[in-house]
Amino acid sequence: MGKRKKTEQNTEARNAALEAVPHKLPPLKREEKDGKLYVTVQFSRPGWQRLLGAGETCQRTFGLDAYGRRVYESCDGTRTVKAVIKRFSKATRISLPEAETAVTKFMRTLISKGLIAMAMDK
Repeated sequence: MGKRKKTEQNTEARNAALEAVPHKLPPLKREEKDGKLYVTVQFSRPGWQRLLGAGETCQRTFGLDAYGRRVYESCDGTRTVKAVIKRFSKATRISLPEAETAVTKFMRTLISKGLIAMAMDK
């Protein structure tokens, strides 16, 4: 595969990701405390943990500071990732490239923790 073809594919993948629409997954509990938002989710444990005697599901609570909460709350199922980035950039007065790096990295964390999911066009 040529370098140009790979670059085009990366650009297409990036553009598709920026057009995805993030939405919050239903939490078990939301609580505000000391200026932070705490979100509790339930998830299935990995098979190796169940083999060692752990239960099938587990609850975890994640604390979100003001910046994390801003991103999390923007994942409302109507805005694209690109719109969340622009909103974050404007609210925090940082450049769009910096906002894109921070927001996309944090969204990957939110996805891995089971707090949000992405809806993408085919």
